[in-house]
Amino acid sequence: MNDAISLDIADRRLLAALQRDAWASQTALAEEAGVSPSQVSRRIARLRELGVLRAVVGLLDAEKAGLSCAAIIRIRLRDHAAANVKAFRDLVARMPEATFCVMMTGEADYLLRIVTRDLPHFQEIVQTKLLRCAAIAHMESSIVLEHVKDTTALPIGD
Repeated sequence: MNDAISLDIADRRLLAALQRDAWASQTALAEEAGVSPSQVSRRIARLRELGVLRAVVGLLDAEKAGLSCAAIIRIRLRDHAAANVKAFRDLVARMPEATFCVMMTGEADYLLRIVTRDLPHFQEIVQTKLLRCAAIAHMESSIVLEHVKDTTALPIGD
């Protein structure tokens, strides 16, 4: 099933511009999209209604915000019983430190990114939250040493 929405070139250019700078003026966005400033408002409203534009947010620099430790954790559940899946997903939903979680194929069932103040805080999160989750059979953590590429921008293109 394909839920993709049909977007014209102006929509794509507008979305690309919003991904670069959501605080840009309507005039600047209109210039980039090749439409009038009044069309920018209508197009943004339409893209929100369609669910293509989910939110406009401010992106923070984690280190400057005092969050110097990031880790990637591969998680394998005990089994795929509905109760285990729900317990794990509920745990992740309650964890503000969890900034990304996907279910995937391969040896691990989930890939989770955790962001914390420092390594002791990461250890505390692992011990007080993740290791106490009976649904988890195995965890493997890797501490992020350097962010080579870290973007939220999708390759919307023309």
